[in-house]
Amino acid sequence: MTVLVGVPEGEELERLRSRIQRNPHFQVISHAHTPDIALAHARILLPDITVLTLSGGFRDNPAALGIFHGVRALDPPSGVVLRTKAGSAPGDLDVLTVDGAVHLVRAGDEDGLMRALRTIGLRRATCDPDQMP
Repeated sequence: MTVLVGVPEGEELERLRSRIQRNPHFQVISHAHTPDIALAHARILLPDITVLTLSGGFRDNPAALGIFHGVRALDPPSGVVLRTKAGSAPGDLDVLTVDGAVHLVRAGDEDGLMRALRTIGLRRATCDPDQMP
């Protein structure tokens, strides 16, 4: 599974990249530190999964909402992991979760991140486009 990581460069990016790639089923193919670059990379690379780190809810960051809708509009749509602050997730994110395709994970919850990646990966691996209506 290919993964696009949307997080500013630095220690957090390296930690995320290392953790994701420790699992042989996931490969980080790109990272982007700004919303417009993340969406451009997603449109070109068509990642299986996009990991976005949010500083708050989408009301606080409309550019992140644009990325979210952009990667979900790809064909096929990218699965999305929304990483939130270590505190509670903003309420406007709960309505966007989709069973198996969009997950909320708190920053620092590496096990939660890997569970979300695995769930999305399993869902995509069992998706047969020839069986779609």
